[in-house]
Amino acid sequence: MSPSKRSVPRQQRASARAAGFTLIELLVVISIIAVLIGLLLPAVQAAREAARRAQCVNNLKQLGIALHNYHDTVGTFPSSFWRTQDATGVPGYRPPLDSNRHSWISMALPYMEQTPVYNSINFSMGITGGPANIYGLSNVTALMTVISVLACPSDPSPNVTPLTRADSGVGLNGDIGPKLSYFGNFGDNHNDDPTYWPFTSLPFARENGLGERNSFTGIMSRDGGTTSIRDITDGTSNTFAVGESLYESCRWFTWPNPNGTTSGTVVPINWKITRHEPVDFWAADKGVNDRRDSWNWRVGFGFRSQHPGIVNFLFADGSVKAIKETINRDTYRWLSTRAQGEVISSDAY
Repeated sequence: MSPSKRSVPRQQRASARAAGFTLIELLVVISIIAVLIGLLLPAVQAAREAARRAQCVNNLKQLGIALHNYHDTVGTFPSSFWRTQDATGVPGYRPPLDSNRHSWISMALPYMEQTPVYNSINFSMGITGGPANIYGLSNVTALMTVISVLACPSDPSPNVTPLTRADSGVGLNGDIGPKLSYFGNFGDNHNDDPTYWPFTSLPFARENGLGERNSFTGIMSRDGGTTSIRDITDGTSNTFAVGESLYESCRWFTWPNPNGTTSGTVVPINWKITRHEPVDFWAADKGVNDRRDSWNWRVGFGFRSQHPGIVNFLFADGSVKAIKETINRDTYRWLSTRAQGEVISSDAY
């Protein structure tokens, strides 16, 4: 008998069959692996969010150090200058938007270890405007700088959003601007004329605009008012200084913009902005009149985050605390005022 026709012993044939996996066995193994991955992914995601949240807290602490160093040097916390009243003292006068206006962040840059950026800004010119946008062109390199300490790692927005920056943007055409996730607290002022208050079931606290001059009740003004520690009679440990928001949630947000670096507590905490109307934003049911649209500054100038259930705040004493989105609305507003005399217990938030 030739070798090719020689029969294979029965035991060897059985052993050869047992060496592989059956289809059922393979499917069981795949199912087990899928279950394990399903169990591990949430834990991995939670660990990553914890790391991002820790970095966010560290960013706010760095801002706290910068603000207190600024205060020690100047005697007040920094302020933004949007359309401040000029030296003529004419009541109600406001210079045009292309005047030499800058944000509180620009003022505090040397205390954030950003002296080269600060020295590159021509403060005799505004962030945009002038003939052929000469102001914006003069400052474009400095004011388009992305500064890492100003960006929360949980904020999914890009470093420079394609969504148009309104009113006080920077760049070659004055309509863009670098990322910003942290905003000075202007208090519980109403965001606009009460006629346009978008939350009819929620009363607003006071009608002081967005913190004009010295009408703001918080720590920072968008329009020239200043605050020192002695003015915080409610206590620095009970008063917000800076809080989080999301860069793309309001078309005014970017760190060089004096009209886009402060927020308040009249808007419910963590109010979500989900729409970004590209054009025709003055329509009756769109843009500025849509409670979920980034063109609507009345809801945009609020504090919000991507951290599950909380928003991080820097207090005026330099501490950083996570405020739950379930906080009582009055308590939330009281934490934003510096000298209204409210009594807040330590367990209220």
